[in-house]
Amino acid sequence: MVCRLYLVLIFSCVHLIFLSSQQKTRFVYNDGFDQADLYVDGIARILPDGLLQLTYATKLQMGHAFFKQPFDYGPSSLLSFYTHFVCALVPPKLGADGGHGIAFVVSPSTDLSYAEQAQFLGVFSNETSSSSSSSSHLLAIELDSVYSVGVDKLENPHVGIDVYSPKSIESALPSYFSNVLGKNESINLLSGEPIQVWVDYDGSFLNVSLAPLEVQKPNLPLMSTAINLSEIFQEKMYVGFSAATAKLTSNQYILGWSFSRSKEQLQTLDLSKLPQAPPVPREEKQKKQVPLVFIVLVILLVVLVLMVLGGAYWYRRNKYAEVREPWEKEYGPHRFSYKSLYKATNGFCKDGRVGKGGFGEVYKGTAPKQAYRCEKTVT
Repeated sequence: MVCRLYLVLIFSCVHLIFLSSQQKTRFVYNDGFDQADLYVDGIARILPDGLLQLTYATKLQMGHAFFKQPFDYGPSSLLSFYTHFVCALVPPKLGADGGHGIAFVVSPSTDLSYAEQAQFLGVFSNETSSSSSSSSHLLAIELDSVYSVGVDKLENPHVGIDVYSPKSIESALPSYFSNVLGKNESINLLSGEPIQVWVDYDGSFLNVSLAPLEVQKPNLPLMSTAINLSEIFQEKMYVGFSAATAKLTSNQYILGWSFSRSKEQLQTLDLSKLPQAPPVPREEKQKKQVPLVFIVLVILLVVLVLMVLGGAYWYRRNKYAEVREPWEKEYGPHRFSYKSLYKATNGFCKDGRVGKGGFGEVYKGTAPKQAYRCEKTVT
């Protein structure tokens, strides 16, 4: 009985040790990070829906998220790792520039308080870029969404492999190899759409691949670099993410993450379970405001037109106004108006002309109250 009890205890201990080692060699977060064993700092946070948000619309900030347990990369350990994660870089509005980017980081420490924002992505700084301290012995795979002038060979938004410093040892424009088309297709890092990223290191070559969410892992990586990470890695290394903002900001998310020390044990992400990142805000179309100068000019033009029309009316009225003698005020008018005479003679019709006197031509007409028709006299 005692022997059986010892055997059960030994089996339990071995089983626990096995589970512990399994936990330290791989993990996967498919349906959010609300139960994840992560250490977060800066402005990074885990949202209620499970999204891991590294940065938001705040200038000159950075956020970090690391798996709490370090991985053993001692002399007797297999120096390899494989990871697959899905991220989304959401700019403040559609078509706008955003910053500054996301980096997958393998670091000897979770303390990156010395790091700087902007082009350093919350991973490096001016000091660590030129030093050989243990804190600078880290690897970063960056998705830089901003034109980083003077930092990288590619000043456009790019994907880069960084060792010791933000100056990439290799970089490439964001794209993926289409297995269907047999050629590279570009990717817009700031589309706000989820992007899959694979980072594979087999001990000799470091491969980085990208693809949209609906596309399988490409047959050809975006970058493949021969590198010996044993010169960089310490005995204990942490894996995680970093992101930063500058004057330009973005909402930068991690939707899902799988990590393993071996390629065979890397668990597949169930893309259907991933939380969704908020879409890119669309800029509301603002009503075009009419300039004040234009309004004043229109008003002046309307006033000018009214004055011209008023002047024309006043001139015409005075031109055809009836002139009355002073005595007519007492006895009333004893004359016909020009308008009445015009109507009476049917517009001074030639057929109504009866002769010509010393003061002009004489026409026959009919009083306004009677109908008049100008007819030619047939002789």
